[in-house]
Amino acid sequence: MAQSVKSMLDMQTMQRANDPAPIRSILALDLNLLKALNALWQCRGITAAGRMIGLSQPAMSHALQRLRLAFADQLFVRGRGVLVPTPRGTELCQAAVAALAGLERAVLPAEPFRPEASARHFRIGMNDYVSATLLPLILRTLDRSAPGVSLEAIHLPRGESQDGPILPRLLDEGRADMALGQIDDVPPRCHRQRLRQDPHVCVLARRCWDPKHRFDMAAFLAHRHIRISSFPERQSWMDQALEAQGLSRRIAVTVPHFMAALHLVATTDLITTLPLGAVAPFAKTLRLHILPSPLPGRLHRLDMAWLKAVNADAGLAWLRGIVAATVLRAAAGAAPNSRGQAA
Repeated sequence: MAQSVKSMLDMQTMQRANDPAPIRSILALDLNLLKALNALWQCRGITAAGRMIGLSQPAMSHALQRLRLAFADQLFVRGRGVLVPTPRGTELCQAAVAALAGLERAVLPAEPFRPEASARHFRIGMNDYVSATLLPLILRTLDRSAPGVSLEAIHLPRGESQDGPILPRLLDEGRADMALGQIDDVPPRCHRQRLRQDPHVCVLARRCWDPKHRFDMAAFLAHRHIRISSFPERQSWMDQALEAQGLSRRIAVTVPHFMAALHLVATTDLITTLPLGAVAPFAKTLRLHILPSPLPGRLHRLDMAWLKAVNADAGLAWLRGIVAATVLRAAAGAAPNSRGQAA
């Protein structure tokens, strides 16, 4: 019996001696494993990740096991139908994405970006406000200066998933080259640029308001409201401000999009409050009346965000310049005149 136990202990010792030790230097890592790590990060599944880089399911499983041994961490664990990265896994995957992008830029010969001759396809994360107001102006510029360039608008989600903030992952995985919208704090690997800040205004159909009347808090509360929120379970900043004064508004309907609210206002007697930039381009066509909000001043931000790792991409730098210039031009025509209409 004692001899049997000793034999088992000797076998375990030999197995441990043959196991790869956690790496002490990047030079000890098979760099092909970075491709596997990147594929797992993007696909969140063994089979799909293997298909992405040309490995069978057993080979991909073996690659994941080697990664786990090399970094002394599970890296990915089973979730609801997907592999979920551990905190260490997230850290390593983000580093792998940046490292592979850097290697690709270093290895491939750099070519100057010529917009007039480019056929590049860009993906931009944006909300309905941006796609309805700025996207037509951007496309008009591209038609003149870069007719071969195409754009794809990707829904810009806000909030967090089980993996953390959604927007950085959208950029990490290459599903968007950049993002436009009201963007909350971003991690250090991302850059955020403030493009514009709009005051909030109240909007009514012209037939529902006599401009000779004074629009104050009493008039604001006398109307039924359209609430705009992607998170209807949360209390909005407007309702918090009213509650602080012991007031409340009557909400007739809640919608997730600015444009839906504008069209509802145009066809009902309801009122809504939203950024001036979202109203101004449509005030004349939809016959809307723009009124100053009686709520405490709060500005709506329009931000642009991208990964710092792509700062050297001449095409993306050019596109960011186009977007910034377009925002400036749009802002110049957004101010309402004395009759509550956009200039």
